[in-house]
This record gives sequence, structure tokens and C-alpha cells, in this order.
Amino acid sequence: MTMLVDVAVERYRFVCGRCGQTWTADYDVQYVTDDVGATFAFYRLDGVPVPPPTGGEVTCPNCGAMGVAVIPEGRRDSPPARLDSDEPRERVTTTAEQRRASVPHLPGLVGESGGRAGDRP
Repeated sequence: MTMLVDVAVERYRFVCGRCGQTWTADYDVQYVTDDVGATFAFYRLDGVPVPPPTGGEVTCPNCGAMGVAVIPEGRRDSPPARLDSDEPRERVTTTAEQRRASVPHLPGLVGESGGRAGDRP
């Protein structure tokens, strides 16, 4: 059985080795354990699944270089809600599709350079 074990927002700073451009991005990360106990991290940037920022695939939005240094800046845990707590809650009676269609999509976060980390030219 697959199990969600950790949810967090992780902030990374990026520095281009060619042009010196710097920017930051916040990734939503889910850590999931599979049936044999292996843990996998799933990264999303602005709600879109992306490779991990530390995987070497980030390009500079300014010059297109691949020589980008990735520096972890911080992490904020997002603990999953528990039904046995006294936290405020609301029963959901709509489908995921209905919830998505009922509100407009939020624009993505924009880094200091005007582009998202991981954007490709």
C-alpha cells in the first residue's frame, strides 16, 4: 500500500554560473512510501509536476545555461489534517472536477527574474 509520509514546501535559490542571474522558487513536495518501504519525492512547481530541482535539469531563464547552482533555502512542513483533531473542517460533497471548475486558476509564482525555475527556453 502506498502511503503519504510527508508534505512540505521547499524553497530553493538558483544561481546561474554563466550570467550570474539569481532567483528563488517554492516547490510543493510530497514524500510517499511504497509497498516495500522505498520513499519517493514528488515535486510540483506552480501546481505542475516537475523533476526535482536538484536533478540538474534547471536552466537559467535569463541566458538558457544549464550550469545552475541549486541551494536549498528552507522548508515549511504541511502536516496532513487528522480526523481525530479539533481543527476546523468542512465535509466535502462535490467532486474534484466540480471544485476545480468552481474557481479560477491562480497564476503561478514568478521568480525574481520574471521566469519560473526550471523553465526551458
